[in-house]
Amino acid sequence: MMLVISRCIIERFRQSKQRVFFTGGRHFMNTAAVILAAGFSRRMQHADKLKLNIAGVPMYQHVISLACTCGLFSTVIVVTNQPDIAAFAAQNGAQAVENLRAAHGMGTSVAAGTRALPENTDFCAFLTADQPFLTADLLRNLVETACGQNKIAVPRVDGAPKSPCIFPARYFGQCKALSADKGGKGIYQQHLDDVVWVDFPDGHAWRDIDTQTDYSAVISG
Repeated sequence: MMLVISRCIIERFRQSKQRVFFTGGRHFMNTAAVILAAGFSRRMQHADKLKLNIAGVPMYQHVISLACTCGLFSTVIVVTNQPDIAAFAAQNGAQAVENLRAAHGMGTSVAAGTRALPENTDFCAFLTADQPFLTADLLRNLVETACGQNKIAVPRVDGAPKSPCIFPARYFGQCKALSADKGGKGIYQQHLDDVVWVDFPDGHAWRDIDTQTDYSAVISG
């Protein structure tokens, strides 16, 4: 009798449109990740910052590997126009999406990634590929907060907002409509009553690398 009941429960779970993940004893809604990797490194003095060496591998590989192995995301989408980044994404189980309008700003990459999400996605984390020091624990904290409170989760260090942000599905329409150099920040600033701030004490993990000065500080430190 117990076996029959268990099979019924499993079958209902498989048929459910709402997918739940269990990580470290906690459960998350069907959460996806979109990684933005289609920028032009304009402040890097003609160097492609995503190809810079960080701990022995190109910078972009850190974020893609983290998103694909942390166990938090049902789908990982990498927005890029570079074949080598797309190939690495595919090798790690992520889906590469082109953005032919990338020159118009980061918002177009957010829109392209959001349009590629499966229909049953409940939440989405929008990550940038130039944050190689993010950890699974930090992402888990954000995802847990967003899912638990059903709000936009925004990390913050010393009062300053950081990336990545987690958005519920009710904001995907606005994400798809982005077209300029404003990403998710432009959306959550219009809905501050629906934002939960997640404060962190250490800013190192949230560092992004935009300039040669940023990179020099990383490799010398």
